[in-house]
Amino acid sequence: MTESEMLEVERKYDVGACDEVPDLGSLRGVERLGPPEEEELDAVYFDTAGLALASHGITLRRRTGGHDAGWHLKLPVAVGERQEFMVRLGKKPETVPRRLRQLVRVHTRDQDVVPVARLKTLRTTQRLFASDGTALADFSDDRVDSQTLLKPRLHTTWREWEIELIDGPRRLLKGADALVAAAGHEPSALPSK
Repeated sequence: MTESEMLEVERKYDVGACDEVPDLGSLRGVERLGPPEEEELDAVYFDTAGLALASHGITLRRRTGGHDAGWHLKLPVAVGERQEFMVRLGKKPETVPRRLRQLVRVHTRDQDVVPVARLKTLRTTQRLFASDGTALADFSDDRVDSQTLLKPRLHTTWREWEIELIDGPRRLLKGADALVAAAGHEPSALPSK
């Protein structure tokens, strides 16, 4: 099982089903955009029955599809920043990896961690590049279909945009905020799906 850890710095925006993506090439420092790449993601989110993790802004999920399939644990650090731990799917893909269980135990105590929601996402991503070829950020346009797995069972769909820094400066996010605001949208009130 391969593990990784990284600081995730991103912004999310709530948008309508028919909204057009703004001109990302107009962002300061962005020289060109990579071609759009489409992925189908299937994620099951885990928590206690009382949603102890969600109440602390913590996300624990198992995702298949896409380039980073595996287990993801995201712990809040600051607004728009989360520490992400990732464990590839192993021989027991249905079982929360021990390392991730240990990291959330302070919140879950002796409660079981169970599947609480399933999200299927159609994601279209474009990479933003600087003039020297540096990958600055990824911009994703997500169309999400969600179903709760606890009672009451609810089904909902929505769309959101996300820009996540790779090697770009934080000011790129401020520029994205202004660009998206000019199109009539604000950053999402919630840090994650």
